[in-house]
Amino acid sequence: MVTQPSRRAFLIGRRTPATPWGQFCARLSRVCVGRVQWDQEAQTSQAWLYPARDIDVQHAQALCGQLGVQLILMDSEACPDPERPILWVDSHAEWAHSELEDPSARLWRVEAGVTLGTLYQKGVGMFAEDPALRESSLTIAQWFARPIAGDLSQSGIVQAEVLLADGTLERLGPFGAKGSAPLKSLSMQRNIPRLFELAQSRDAALCAQRQEWPSRYRLDALMSHAGDSPNLAWLFAGHGGSLAWLQTIWIQKSEHTLPIQHVSGEHASLDQGTEDEVRHVSILLDQSIKQILDPAGVFGKTPPAKGLESPQLN
Repeated sequence: MVTQPSRRAFLIGRRTPATPWGQFCARLSRVCVGRVQWDQEAQTSQAWLYPARDIDVQHAQALCGQLGVQLILMDSEACPDPERPILWVDSHAEWAHSELEDPSARLWRVEAGVTLGTLYQKGVGMFAEDPALRESSLTIAQWFARPIAGDLSQSGIVQAEVLLADGTLERLGPFGAKGSAPLKSLSMQRNIPRLFELAQSRDAALCAQRQEWPSRYRLDALMSHAGDSPNLAWLFAGHGGSLAWLQTIWIQKSEHTLPIQHVSGEHASLDQGTEDEVRHVSILLDQSIKQILDPAGVFGKTPPAKGLESPQLN
């Protein structure tokens, strides 16, 4: 749980502090329409952003990238480096909206700040059957950051527009024959072959033998499955807020229920030696993906991979 700023936290309008951190916060407050708070007297460099528009987060990410500040999704499992400054960003947004973009395909376009409770009220199928979601204040950004168990082709996730560590706003979805728009980011174009090469590695094959994918990042989204095309959006499902900032997601209404997943327990049991090896290569895979997509640690450190408890997607 994120600690909220104390009463000493203040808003813009006061004289810019002389410290580099104070200057960062003042610059942030000038370029963002949303509310910026920081505690000038705290021992650690932390600030809080409550965006008033999508572009506020883009401005914040650009400043964070320039000055080595971490951009962390509030109430997520992202692991900030305590030795570096932190900007906590709230994904809740009353101005965010959702719409049925393609009625024939039952395709919904949902902005990051929309809550699951709101989607339930609109009758989005995968959120309608689980009582835990009906009044949930969890945003779709927070849900997307939490682990999702099972077959991602049944998750309802079709595409995701994400703000990457290099500042590119990229719309990710099916890759290959079913792909749509080309990738805009040159770095992402270079990274895709590296990610697919990782998906074809021995370590990935070892993880794929498990009943549940054991790594934090869903590299299995890029592996060959019967009848399913690789989907780059699925790679970010359950990322803990540590790979990108979700801005918009496209969800296809289905009969499947998407539960709020919590992490606990262990994976399906194999012999102890194999369990240790899988755990080791899972960590290596996560580290490799993080190094490819966010080498500077803009979004904090990789959350630990843990077992996923049921219920799971079918």
